[in-house]
Amino acid sequence: MKVLNNSNNNRKIPLLHNTYLATSAATIFTLLMIFASATTSVSASTAGNTTTTTISSGIELSPQPIYQRQPSTSGVTPINQTHIGSTFSANGTLTLPNTTETINTTSNGSSLTSLTTQSAIGTETIMTEDGETITATFYEILEFPPFAGGANGISIAVLHTNSTGRLAPLNGTIVVGTDYLYPISEGFGTYWEWVPTPPPLPPPTMEESPPSPP
Repeated sequence: MKVLNNSNNNRKIPLLHNTYLATSAATIFTLLMIFASATTSVSASTAGNTTTTTISSGIELSPQPIYQRQPSTSGVTPINQTHIGSTFSANGTLTLPNTTETINTTSNGSSLTSLTTQSAIGTETIMTEDGETITATFYEILEFPPFAGGANGISIAVLHTNSTGRLAPLNGTIVVGTDYLYPISEGFGTYWEWVPTPPPLPPPTMEESPPSPP
């Protein structure tokens, strides 16, 4: 069990509290990785013939980020030896799908971080200059590279908005992104829209030969 006054935990606590969405944030978080597709070949014998079916699987993201922001931790509240609550604010930009128009945003949010699993859940409210808002609900996993003094995070989030204006197309959008957290409790996050793909068709089944007449 980790103790809050442990020197290693003291180094990690301010970083873990930078955990926030990504949202339209989410703009979880060039994917940071753009997830590569995997292709599998399945062979089956049908009535004496061999059929090969190719099934592609992978994660497809929007070609450009839809949300980028620079967050800063505004408050940290130790809850117990393994969990910490935090609040944050951020300046960012939204780029609506299939457009090049950028929209300036501000946001604030809160998260609950687990020190044992190095993960966090939380919400973020993103606001535009004309008063439209998006609420992002997110989950993030963090990694602390040795001797780096910071952290990397991968987030997924779902966006909800009651807007009937420019942000309306983002309602229900799922985003995937990365966060880079610096030792000074600030960071930079980039998020892409997840583009759902239909599930692949099942591989062909082997047909049994009809029974021989008696």
